[in-house]
Amino acid sequence: MISQKFTKNMSEFSLVLPVVNEADIIEAVVREIEHVLRAEKINYELILVENQSTDDTLRVLRKLSKNNSRIQIVETRRGYGSAVLAGLQKANGKYVGYMPSDGQIDPKILPDLLKYAKSKNYDLVKVRRKTRENIIRFLRSRIFNILAHLLFHIPTWDINGSPRIFLRTALPTLELSFRDSFIDTEFAIKAKLLNWKIKELPIYNRDRIGGESTVSIKTVVEFVKNLFSYRFSSSLKDWRKKHLLNLVQ
Repeated sequence: MISQKFTKNMSEFSLVLPVVNEADIIEAVVREIEHVLRAEKINYELILVENQSTDDTLRVLRKLSKNNSRIQIVETRRGYGSAVLAGLQKANGKYVGYMPSDGQIDPKILPDLLKYAKSKNYDLVKVRRKTRENIIRFLRSRIFNILAHLLFHIPTWDINGSPRIFLRTALPTLELSFRDSFIDTEFAIKAKLLNWKIKELPIYNRDRIGGESTVSIKTVVEFVKNLFSYRFSSSLKDWRKKHLLNLVQ
């Protein structure tokens, strides 16, 4: 279900935030993002994707959108990738991006990311997190990135780092399809194969102020399984044939 108040005029920047079980923090997170974008006079829209929360998140999101035509509310099935895809599908900005809604990313980085994206020197601009919630998350992330680098030669050491900003016109070429957190790795693999120029800005994670982490043992198993199966998948081979005919393999 999408708010009908939103104007159809193109925004400069569309930002997608998947939201799950964050009723206690999402209002503060959204207000902070809006404050930063307004202060920089960025013509923006926020697309808040309710990802089958079991708390009061949807009610809070509807409250936020009630008097703000810059906010769209989208509901989708569970899965980080599902939320990202649903949000990007509704985005109408020239530049689009997505990021977590848990308050760990300081939104003051957004204007700098957008500035680099608009410079046309880079195809993708994103963050590289220098810190994580704890040592376990840090080691897990490092192992994931090393595996992805070995299998796909991805030239980045923070595959899941977001916000990430890019031209909306690139979406049809990317053909993102994963419905779980592997969508970030799929993105990185395809960006590498397309020879995209990528800019990473370092950032320190803030402490989580509420909500709950969606990373679990199941997430870890899913990621490793997807990583190895995608390396030899027919879907990746078909995508390469479709989009890389004019590139040196």
